[in-house]
Amino acid sequence: MRRRAFLAALFLAFGLQLPAAAADPKASGEKPVVSAVEAETGCIAALDDSAAGETCGVAEFGEIGAVEGRRFHYAVYQYQNPRNSVLDHTRVVVFEAVAPGMMRAVIAPESDPAISYDKPMLLRSGDRVLLHIPGSESGTGNFNRERLFVWRAGQWRDVDTTAWLDDLARRLPAGYGAWKGIYPDYVALKASTPLWRKGDGNACPSGGRAYILLGWRGDRIVLRDVRLRKAPACG
Repeated sequence: MRRRAFLAALFLAFGLQLPAAAADPKASGEKPVVSAVEAETGCIAALDDSAAGETCGVAEFGEIGAVEGRRFHYAVYQYQNPRNSVLDHTRVVVFEAVAPGMMRAVIAPESDPAISYDKPMLLRSGDRVLLHIPGSESGTGNFNRERLFVWRAGQWRDVDTTAWLDDLARRLPAGYGAWKGIYPDYVALKASTPLWRKGDGNACPSGGRAYILLGWRGDRIVLRDVRLRKAPACG
């Protein structure tokens, strides 16, 4: 109760409205406001999705940058399973500095033991400001599990980065496919991938390479063009 009163007084002093989640976390779906020390040193209880028996700690904390004068930081939560280390996993939480010494979580994708996330970064794609959270799925496919957000109307909006893959599959010759993850360059709006043909081994693509040109349509990444280049026989 004392902490809530302190937060209310602090926000009033800076002419800010205390978010509903900070006044009563259970009454709102918004993320709570916490001190910078809390954000940097421990997993926030309202964001902690650890399973029974797991422990959660902050493996990394740092600054992402500023957009329109608003500063953003990130924390990497490390979840450890005492019974099976294979189930250990990470989660990235993005915080906005909302007042001196205070932060609010604005992005917190769900964690998954199969997915590893890296440090978020700010990118510029034309006149768009992007927040990119690199992510990959373990396994032979090394699938891309990144999260991408675009800054619009004073907030981060989720970007659809996967719909274009269906278009790519339709444009490839019959029997050709991209069997592993594709990791686009969202600044240049380009990507490339080896191509596999039916009967290929997983480590031996024989279909050459696809060079991909991407574009924007609203808050979605779309396929503009794809060019194929032959490659020598694998091996």
